[in-house]
Amino acid sequence: MKAHFLATALLAAATLTAAAAGKETVTESVKIDAPPAKVWARIGHFGDLSWHPAIKKSEASNGEAQDSQRRLDLGGPALWEALISHSDAERKYTYRILDNAENQKLLPVSHYVATIEVKPSGQGSEVVWVGTFEPAAGATAEAAKKAIAGVYRGGLDNLAKALATN
Repeated sequence: MKAHFLATALLAAATLTAAAAGKETVTESVKIDAPPAKVWARIGHFGDLSWHPAIKKSEASNGEAQDSQRRLDLGGPALWEALISHSDAERKYTYRILDNAENQKLLPVSHYVATIEVKPSGQGSEVVWVGTFEPAAGATAEAAKKAIAGVYRGGLDNLAKALATN
């Protein structure tokens, strides 16, 4: 009986470890000399990613409602995402990229979930953007991480620059 229990526990642990092994995480952040409320007012609307330089146009099907879908026009191709949760009180939202071949041509990831959050930091704010994902079929972990880090860095740097001039 004990041997069966131990074997079952070891199998479960090995399965969980193997499942988690394919997940990658990227975290980028930026400190901004502006109050959290001002920063959140700029980035807290799921349908408005106009602060990101790669986005030509963005729109959401149902605002900040759960499962609202966001279409991001990148000047030709479009990326589709869905809102998981949104909290004005906590100044954060979590979303996912819809897993399909067209999206994976743009970003080499699958099972992507990310959160963007504005936190107080001294007299200003810190914006933290963190995502977890698996590399898409045919992509390496390094390529996927580099692509996501580039998206985050580009957006955060542009946001800091835009808010510094306002």
